[in-house]
Amino acid sequence: MAVLLLGTVSALVYAAAAVAQRGAAARTALPGARGYRRSGIWWTSLLLNALGALLHTAALRYGSLVAVQMLGVLTLVAAPVLSAALLRSPMSGEQWRGTALTVAGVAGLLVLTRSAGSDRAPDTGALLGAVLLTAGVLGVTTAAAGVTRRGPAASLWYAAAAGVAFAAASALAQVAVLELADGDGLLRRVDGGLPWPALLAGAGVVCLAPAGLALCQLGYRGGLEAPLATVTLVNPVFATLIGVVFGDRYPTDLGTALAALVAAVAAGCGVCVLARAEARESDQGDGRREAGRGQGGGPRQVPAPAAEPAAGPFTESAAVSRAGAGSGADTAAASGSS
Repeated sequence: MAVLLLGTVSALVYAAAAVAQRGAAARTALPGARGYRRSGIWWTSLLLNALGALLHTAALRYGSLVAVQMLGVLTLVAAPVLSAALLRSPMSGEQWRGTALTVAGVAGLLVLTRSAGSDRAPDTGALLGAVLLTAGVLGVTTAAAGVTRRGPAASLWYAAAAGVAFAAASALAQVAVLELADGDGLLRRVDGGLPWPALLAGAGVVCLAPAGLALCQLGYRGGLEAPLATVTLVNPVFATLIGVVFGDRYPTDLGTALAALVAAVAAGCGVCVLARAEARESDQGDGRREAGRGQGGGPRQVPAPAAEPAAGPFTESAAVSRAGAGSGADTAAASGSS
């Protein structure tokens, strides 16, 4: 019951944080971190992400990593609905179809890959293996995002990297909790200092959580639904890989493997549908703006005012004489100077 409550509330808080991050990415005019630091909505997203992380970590104490990640699928449902409600812009049928496909695929993957692992912390070799695996996959995904640079592809690569970082941070947070908690879920007393696996896991969380947040922010430049779907898909898949490294056991029969493949294809198709919908919406918005400029409906460009002449005995008389010449622009200038 505790894992269900904590995981659900954490997913809803993360949904609100995702909407806030997308709003910050869309509204911030200044490039880089300087622009985000001046955005109140970005600071709100930071607070929401911190609260979601605390609830997520608490849920990891009472349930398996895969079970908690399963509840995270609710983020993918709640965030687009919340965004549409705040913007008063209903989701299109294509966006609903993409969201439904992704949710069904991710939920199917999580149900089919339920772990039979124990609640004990992994050994030192498994912990180092997980760290190396995370570093390698993060390097590949961020390099791919850097190569594509801009556009929907770069946005999805950044979102995939964020999913990897968040999954690894969740796995390491669970390691630290298992190392430091007793059987009743309370922090146990540690004599002689903290165990170094807990220290290593804690250091990994401190590095990976902000990295995931930054990568996610870069991904949300391309929209909300498709990057969020990518994070939601990659997160549990990579968590499952880490579970294998930690020694968790998963079903390996042929029927389960085929069903997992179908679920993975459905989730991937859902991400593609969402990416196409967002690209089409962006193109339509650009077209409307261009049409507005062509018809004179765009924002009126006001010319910069001319430098004010230095004060002198002839300034006022020159302005009056220009006004009498009949030029509209000069008349406005004379009235402005007077």
